[in-house]
Amino acid sequence: MEQTSPSASGPVLRFLRPALMLAFLVAGAVLLRAVPGLRHVLDSTALLRDGVWGRVVFLAGASVWCAFGLPRQVAGFAAGLAYGAVEGTVMITLASTAGCVAGFFWARWGGRQWAQARLGARFARLDAMLSRQPFLSILTLRLLPVGSALLLNLLGGVSGIGVLPFAAATVLGGLPQNVVVVLLGAGVRLDAVWQFVLGGGLFVASGVLGVWLLRRAQVGRIVQDSGQTGQPDA
Repeated sequence: MEQTSPSASGPVLRFLRPALMLAFLVAGAVLLRAVPGLRHVLDSTALLRDGVWGRVVFLAGASVWCAFGLPRQVAGFAAGLAYGAVEGTVMITLASTAGCVAGFFWARWGGRQWAQARLGARFARLDAMLSRQPFLSILTLRLLPVGSALLLNLLGGVSGIGVLPFAAATVLGGLPQNVVVVLLGAGVRLDAVWQFVLGGGLFVASGVLGVWLLRRAQVGRIVQDSGQTGQPDA
């Protein structure tokens, strides 16, 4: 029987893995939106308040919901409605972080080799910038008031950063928005002034971190170039 050589199967696997990764994410997101079961679970406060079992159900359902990039605000509002401000914040933070980490590992399995092979030098530069300051890079992107959590999970997975700084930055970066949506679910009224202050604070914090991160990346690149050319540092 004729066997397929590893050299011939390598390109096929590099193409098959990202195709499976994207197909799984798209199919899961469509099904979760179309099938009312999981959304009904998140809306069922009686079930979610049912002791330890209810909290396990919430963590499992909300983690799956966030892993497929569906709106975290839905799960956060349900957490505030079911558990109140403090416990709700803890629950949605645990669930959203677990979902993001699941997306991170899925992207690492399915997309890293493809990104290295197809994007070449462009991906290498992006990977080097993220890997130089992994925690601050992800934290800055998480704090931005706009953007896709799913795309950031995929970016973290295909890059070379470790899962621990990714998870820690996800916890801290998602905390401000988690607090706001849980407070709304718990019935705490946030007027327009507070919403404006919180949104402006997030924007300023992300901007400051972004500028600082860019400066560190530029300094690191200068030092690296100087070391390669044998010139003394300026």
